[in-house]
Parts: sequence; structure tokens; C-alpha cells
Amino acid sequence: MSFSEFVRACESSATVQAVQAICLNSSEILATYCQYPYRMDTPKLFYSMTKTVSSLAIGIAEDQGLLSIEDPIVKFFSDLLPEDPHPHLEQITIRHLLTMSCGIDTDTYPQLFVRDNWPRAFLAQAFPKTPGSHFLYCTHGSHMLSAIITRVSGLSLEDFVNRYLFHPMGILEAKWEHSPEGLTAGGMGLSLRPDSLAKIARLFLGKGVYEGKRLLSARYLDMATTTQIMKQDYVGDPDYEYFGHRYGFQIHVGKEDYFRMEGSFGQLCLVAPDRDLAVLVFCQNTNFEHLLQLVYTHLLTGEPLFGDLNTGAPSAPQSPETELPLGIYAMEENHLGLKQVALREAGEDYEAVLTFGNYENVIRFSPAGDRGGKMIFVKDLEDHLQEYVCQSSYRPLHLKTFLIETPYVAEYTFLPKGEELQLDFKINVSFTLHNCSIHGKKIG
Repeated sequence: MSFSEFVRACESSATVQAVQAICLNSSEILATYCQYPYRMDTPKLFYSMTKTVSSLAIGIAEDQGLLSIEDPIVKFFSDLLPEDPHPHLEQITIRHLLTMSCGIDTDTYPQLFVRDNWPRAFLAQAFPKTPGSHFLYCTHGSHMLSAIITRVSGLSLEDFVNRYLFHPMGILEAKWEHSPEGLTAGGMGLSLRPDSLAKIARLFLGKGVYEGKRLLSARYLDMATTTQIMKQDYVGDPDYEYFGHRYGFQIHVGKEDYFRMEGSFGQLCLVAPDRDLAVLVFCQNTNFEHLLQLVYTHLLTGEPLFGDLNTGAPSAPQSPETELPLGIYAMEENHLGLKQVALREAGEDYEAVLTFGNYENVIRFSPAGDRGGKMIFVKDLEDHLQEYVCQSSYRPLHLKTFLIETPYVAEYTFLPKGEELQLDFKINVSFTLHNCSIHGKKIG
């Protein structure tokens, strides 16, 4: 099997949309793949792979004697405890947060997400199951790990990880999102370059040692990357052969005991210690079981052949073939918060100026080929200025905008109707945005 066969299998799959991949061992990068317009030198949003980094921070804190994973979490939050706590609250330990077994029996993410203090809201909820007895994915439980790091170290999770993990590894570009109460988000929102994720994978392969320096104890990593709890809802399900039904400390354990970091829409770091191999994949969207099947089939069987691959190319110049609906349009009320659209010339190019309540996005486009720049767009929790590449077509005017730091591809189609304009917005994947049509009237 070979890396090129893996890439071809991804490109021909209807359910796997991989755009970047890296294979490495403990000493070198073996192969890379990057699909245009994505680049290896830009940060990538980790989504729930952030949870694994929070777990590593807990391991470092335990190595330093700041905490024990057997500590009850109420020990750290006496000022946030509810007046009438659930009886199981005092039984919840850091270990239960790490293994997603705090005792909730239903997904409470929507209820907690809208609260202005996530740790307070987490502690105030019900925990019907005995802690440690029942696996249920819990992002706010992961966020509690961030809150605990801050309580025991006096540092934000971001500063703690930078000081004791990232900076010693030469990872200097980390960007984090924040929760409503101002803590570093512990369950989502970290962005790093692909080569920095490769360094984290190499830390796993080195059992906590990176380039000769121990950053994390082998004892903690052994626990974190091996089965600590069963995902009871997946046991025996043939649709999860590769995905598996086991979990460590904020780390999934799958087929052949290979473990992985995993993030929404197909972000993957899979480590196979016995093969001295790690596979990193970033996707626009994917079915995880199908992605893992391709990884195991093409990269974890026999002796795979490696080599760098790049696919895709900038779009060719074209003629608009129709008059563009240049002008300024006031838009009707909409869930995007878009107030005004202006389509205008910009030298030899054009610009779509999208005005929102408190900011303005300028998307540059041209018949001469792709254009890029920066625009404000949501990542996981917050809006950020981030890089885009815009591909345009003209019958009608259609802007396909790749937010290359994320899986998001935002498409804007402009349909003129006399003095009115219909804007059709489409997003490939999102937790917060949805497709819509917005109408506006020309005002200039």
C-alpha cells in the first residue's frame, strides 16, 4: 500500500473530504499531501483535538505535584458550588472529567453553552449516573480541566501549555478561543499549524520525550492513551469497527489499540506506536469511520510507500460574459446579521463589501483568477480575522470562499432582480450558520 493510494482513495470517496495529510515517524516527516487552495504554513482549527491538549496539561500539572487526577473537583471550586448540589457532585474527580464519565446521562452542551459562566453552570447541573460508570461525551467537562489548571497554577491554560509544552517544542503560533467567563476554552478552539501537530504526534511516539527532553511522564501518557472506559453505546456495533468503543484521557482508542486525537468534520491525529508511525489528516468534512478505514487499509497495512503530493491548481482566467450588479444594497433582516452589500470595482479586480453590525468584510475577486485576503469569520466559539481564498464565476456572480484555516467553504451567489438583489448564502459545514437567501434593495 502507499500514501498516494490513500490520497487517491480519499479524493474518490463521497464521504471523505481530506484536504491535507502528513505521515511521520519519531524522527522524520515521511509524506505530505496538500490540496489547493490550502497551505501547510497556515494554522488549522483543532476543534475537539483541543481536548487532548487539555489532558496533556493535566498530566504536566500532576507531574509537578499541583494536583492528582484522583482529586474531587469540588476541591477547586468552593466559590462556584451551587446551594443545592446534586448528591453525585462530590464524587466527581479529575479522572472522571478526563474519561467523559462525570455522571451526566444526556447531552447538556446546548444548555450550558448559553450560560455566562461555564464552570458554575457545569457544577450546578444534575449528575444522575454514578461518576465513572457511564461514558457520555461532555465538552464542558473538558473545559473544567482548563478551569482546574488555572486554579492550581495561577496561569491560563494557554499560558500553562505555552510555558511547559508548546514553547519547549518550538510551537510558538498557538491561538486559543475563550469561554464567556474569560477562561481559555478547554474543549475546543485551539489552532496550530500542521507541522506543530506533527510535533505533538512525535511527543506521543517518544512517550513524553521530545528531542531528548522529557516534557510529560510516561506514566501519565500510558494511562491517557490506553483504555480507561468503554463507550457503552458503541460496543458490538459493526459500523464502528475502526472507530472503536474505548477511551483514555481525552483520547480515543480504536482498532489495534491505536489511539487518536479527533476533531469535528474530520480532523485527525492517529498514532500507531508499534509501527513508529503517526497519520495526521485535516478535512472539510468526513465520515470518521470511513476515513479511519482508509488510513488503516492504505497506511497501516504492510510497508507503505511514502512521497509528497499536491493536487489542484488556481482557477483559469475567464470572462464575466455578463454585466455585474455593481452598487450598494440594503439587506433585509437575516440570521447572518448582514446589513449591507456593496459590489464595486477595485482597480483591475472587484470587491464584495459585506457590512455587518460591527465590522466589514471585503472579499476580493477577479475574472483573472483566484484572489485572497483576510476576512472575519467564526471559528469554533468566536469570530476571527482569518485568511481566505476566493474563486469566482460570473453567470451569475458566484464567490466560492475557502476559509483555509478551517473546513469552512462559504459561497455567495448574487442574483440581480431589477433594483433588488438576492444573495444566496451557502456553508458546507457549521455549528452556527445555515444556508439562506437574503433580499436587498439598491440604495446607491
